[in-house]
Amino acid sequence: MYVRQDEIRWTPGAAAAAAVVAPSSASPPPRPPLPRIVLDGVALHAVSEPRCIEHILDQLSAGRGGMVVTPNVDHLRRCRRDLSFAAVVQEADLVVADGMPLVWASRLQGTPLPQRVAGSDLISSLSAAAAATGRSVFLLGGEPGTADAAAAILRDRCPQLKIAGTLCPPLGFEKDAAQLERITQALQSAQPDIVYVGLGSPKQERLIDRLRRALPRAWWLGVGVSFSFLCGDVRRAPPWMRKHGLEWLHRLGQEPKRLFKRYLVLGPPYAAMMLLRAAGRGITHRLVRSPTEVDSAVEALVAPSTGVAPATEALPADPPLVPAASPRPIQSAAASLADGRLRGLILLGGSVRSGPLTALGRNILDLPVGGGGTILTRWLDQAAQVAQLLAMDYLPIRLLVDRQSIEPSSGQAAGPARCRVERDTSDYRGTGGLLADVTLDYSDDDLILVGNAAQVLLEPLTALLLALRKTGGALSVVDHRDGTASGLMLVTCRTLRLIPSVGFVDMKEQALPAIANHHDVRVLHCRRPTGLPVRSLADYLAALRALHRPVRRAEQALAEDWKSTFAIIEPAASVAPSARVLDSVVLAGAAVEAGAVLVRCVVAPGAVVRKDRKVVDQCVTAGDKGRRNGRH
Repeated sequence: MYVRQDEIRWTPGAAAAAAVVAPSSASPPPRPPLPRIVLDGVALHAVSEPRCIEHILDQLSAGRGGMVVTPNVDHLRRCRRDLSFAAVVQEADLVVADGMPLVWASRLQGTPLPQRVAGSDLISSLSAAAAATGRSVFLLGGEPGTADAAAAILRDRCPQLKIAGTLCPPLGFEKDAAQLERITQALQSAQPDIVYVGLGSPKQERLIDRLRRALPRAWWLGVGVSFSFLCGDVRRAPPWMRKHGLEWLHRLGQEPKRLFKRYLVLGPPYAAMMLLRAAGRGITHRLVRSPTEVDSAVEALVAPSTGVAPATEALPADPPLVPAASPRPIQSAAASLADGRLRGLILLGGSVRSGPLTALGRNILDLPVGGGGTILTRWLDQAAQVAQLLAMDYLPIRLLVDRQSIEPSSGQAAGPARCRVERDTSDYRGTGGLLADVTLDYSDDDLILVGNAAQVLLEPLTALLLALRKTGGALSVVDHRDGTASGLMLVTCRTLRLIPSVGFVDMKEQALPAIANHHDVRVLHCRRPTGLPVRSLADYLAALRALHRPVRRAEQALAEDWKSTFAIIEPAASVAPSARVLDSVVLAGAAVEAGAVLVRCVVAPGAVVRKDRKVVDQCVTAGDKGRRNGRH
C-alpha cells in the first residue's frame, strides 16, 4: 500500500499497489505520533476514547484511511500462538485496549493506559462525531437484520449521520470468492468514510485486512457483537460491571455454551500470567525508570552464551569469551548513568563520497525512514528516550560532519541546545583523533555515547546504552556476530587522552589497541544487528526493510506465507493511483506516472518515472535519460 512519509503501512506481496491521496496544501501540520506501550508483546496506543476519535477524524481529513483493532485478553492470548493474527494486529494503524485486565496490567508494569477504549463504546461515540463532521458509516456483518436495526438506532440518536449502507453476508462467505467480490463491490459503490465490521475476532480482523485495500481512504473498525448490543438482541453489562472488569461474567451468563471455553478455560490462566509478567516488568521499571520493554530488550540484545571480557587487542574477528560470573544488574547500570556522568551523544556524520545517493541533493541523514522521520530524527527521538530514562531535561547531541557534506536540516526542530551541527575542519585527523579533540571539552570521568549517524537504528538506544554500561568497561563497544559494523561505543573521556593531539588516528585500527593496553575495554556481543549502515542505495533500502519487517525476527521462519513490501512517499511527491511502488522511496518533488512500476528504487526531487515503465534497483534523478527514468 502506498503511504506517505508520515504514515507507513506494510502490506503482503503484490497488494502493495493502492491509491495515494495527494496532500492538500491546506492540511494542518501533522500531530506528534500517538504514544504507545508494549504489553505482552503487543504494541498498544496509550490514548483516551476522545483522542482516538480525534485521531481518526484528523486522518480522514488528511485523506488517509486506517484500521482500528481493540484487543482484549483473548486477542493477546491469540497473538502469542497465532503468528498470522499477530501480524494483522501489528499492521493496524490504531490499537486500543478493549478490556480492563489490559488496563490493570499496564498499570502494574508502570506504563498506565489512560482508559479502556471499547469497540462497543466507539461505535456510538465515533458515529456521533461522524455525524457532526459529515462523515458516512457502513455496517458490515452481524446476525441477520442486526446491521439494519443498529443503523436505524444510530440514525435515531444522530439524525445527521449518513448511513452509506449495511450488509449481512451469509455464513461461510469468507471462503466464497463470489461473496467476497459482492462485498467489495458494495463497499466501493457506497464509498463510506468509516466501516464497522461486526463478525467477532479473529474473523473480523482478517476480513478487514483483506478488504481495506479496496477503500484505502476509509477507516475500518471491528466491533464484534456491538450491532446486537445496539438493537437489544444481546444485553450489555451495566456500567458498574464494565468499570470493574466484570463484563465477561455478564456475557457468560447470556451465552454460557458459546463462551464457556474462552472465559473459564482459556482466559483466566492467560490473564493471570499476563498480570504476573506485567508486575515483574513493573518492578524493573520502577528500579531503572525506563520504558517497560528496556529490561527485556537489553537481555534480547546480548548473545545467550556471551559474557564480556576485556579486549587485549583491537577487536579481533572473534574475541575470546569468558562468561561473566555475576553480571551487573540493569538497575545498577541505569543508576551509574543517572548520576550526571553521561554528558552527551556524539554522532559521526561521515559522508558518502560517491554513488547514486550523492545525486539526491540532500545529506543522507535527511533520508526518510517512515513515520514522518528521517535517519537523523530517528536518532533524536531515541536520544529523547535516553533523557527520559535518566531523568534529564534533554541529552545534548553533537553531530560532526565533514566540511564537504551538505548540512543536514531535519534535526533543526530539536533546537540548537539539543542537536548542534559541527564541521570537521581538519583534512587528516581520523575518527580517533576527531573524538580526542571533541572530548577536550569534558572531564576525565565524563561519559559520552558515540554513534555512527549514517545508520538506521534497529534497536532502542536506551537498551543499547544500558547493555553497554552493564559491561563495566572504561570503553565499551558493540560487536555483531555477523560482522555488521555497529559504530556505537560508550566511552569514558579519560581513555581518549592517550590519542595524540596531531596526526591521523583511526579509532578501530589504531586507537583501540593503545587504549586496551591501559584501560578496561569491553566488547558487547549482540546476537543480531542493532543498526544497519547506509553507504549505498542497496544499504538504505535493506535498512528500511529491516526496520519495518512485519513479523518479529524470531518468528519469521514460521510465517511462510507472510511477505511484505513497503513504500515511503514524501508529502510533496506525486504518485499516480495506478502506479506500483515496491520497496522504494519517492522523495518530495518527484513524480511517478500512471502504470509505472518501481522496485527497490529511490526517486529524487525533479525526477519523473514515465507512464507504464518499470524501473528496478536504481536511484532515479532529474537528469537521468533512457533506462533510468523508465524510457526504455
